[in-house]
Amino acid sequence: MDIKLTVLTVTEYNLIGTKDPSGSYDRKTRENLYWIIEKLRTTTLPLSKLELRLLGKFKEATFGALEEKDKKVKFEVARYRLSSNVKHTLKLVSSGVGILIVIGFMVYQFVLDNSYRQKVDVAWYQGLNKVGLVSKEEIDQIRNDLSVASVELEETRKFNAELSQQIEQMILNNKVTENLKYIVKQVYNKKEASYEKSGKLMTLKYNGKKVASYNYKNPQLWYLLGVIESGELRVYYNDEELMQIESIFGRAGEETPVGEYEIKNKAYKPTWYKKETVDGKTRVRAIPFGHKDHEIGHWWMGMKKLGEPVPGSYGIHGVNVSKVNEFFKKNFDWRNGSAGCPNIQDWYLHFLAKMVPRGTRVNIVQKDKWNKKKDFIPPSAA
Repeated sequence: MDIKLTVLTVTEYNLIGTKDPSGSYDRKTRENLYWIIEKLRTTTLPLSKLELRLLGKFKEATFGALEEKDKKVKFEVARYRLSSNVKHTLKLVSSGVGILIVIGFMVYQFVLDNSYRQKVDVAWYQGLNKVGLVSKEEIDQIRNDLSVASVELEETRKFNAELSQQIEQMILNNKVTENLKYIVKQVYNKKEASYEKSGKLMTLKYNGKKVASYNYKNPQLWYLLGVIESGELRVYYNDEELMQIESIFGRAGEETPVGEYEIKNKAYKPTWYKKETVDGKTRVRAIPFGHKDHEIGHWWMGMKKLGEPVPGSYGIHGVNVSKVNEFFKKNFDWRNGSAGCPNIQDWYLHFLAKMVPRGTRVNIVQKDKWNKKKDFIPPSAA
């Protein structure tokens, strides 16, 4: 190194060799660097190659003060902190606004009655109209739609009130059995209706009042009679007829086998196994509940044939909700009947599935030869 340096010492070379011509340094370091550069510039001795390179690199050097760099760094730190605080504030504000919107929606949806909701809706759309987002004609249409909706809601409220009053009157007049079929249909899927278990009893309640109560554990108290010719399923409890339900039985070529059965199982939201013919080959397709092709309703009450067995699987089930209007068409046109299973509408099926225990006898007959007083022998005596 001594041979390669002719003017600078090794210490001086090491000091300047690692520096940046436009870097920022403290006052003492800057003075030393400028002195070294001046030494290289004014020397009368020939410079070595290393020293010539240094002089070429630093002859136009303009070192910055370290204090100014510190100021820049502090400024950037302050700017970042300010930006971070602004972002945090904006997040808090947006969270607050979001909470207010949620609270407003909850109040609108669950606290305000229908009349106040309409006022809020109209005020909202009037505000949009002022800023040109909604026309006057649209506001008039909205007012009209709200009025129609209000009338419909009021009619629904009156209907529910009348239904409650009718059911309570039936209970007071001890006509529950006589009117049970009507009640079961009207309260199906109503939030006021519930089935409650207590020991061996299952009780149907409406608005907290008992409609009917039956033993859902003892199959010997129950009896079902299906009459193919008249399309009826009769329900008996403790030797008394509870109701007659319109039913669909098997169409020509897929007739419902007559004979004695018993309820062997019950399944809620069942998978339907549909027999199909594709390309001349018969296959069974599993269709889960909720699928558009599912057509057996919310319950399946599987039946076991007593005595001589029959091929296939039979059960009492419902119909596709979207095809309820087709029920009565099928019921009076056997060409469009079921594939063999007794079909009833879901409101009756729900009641039976809740009340009728496994092991209950089911008798399917072709024609009505029923005489309860003369022919009825309860399963307990058979």
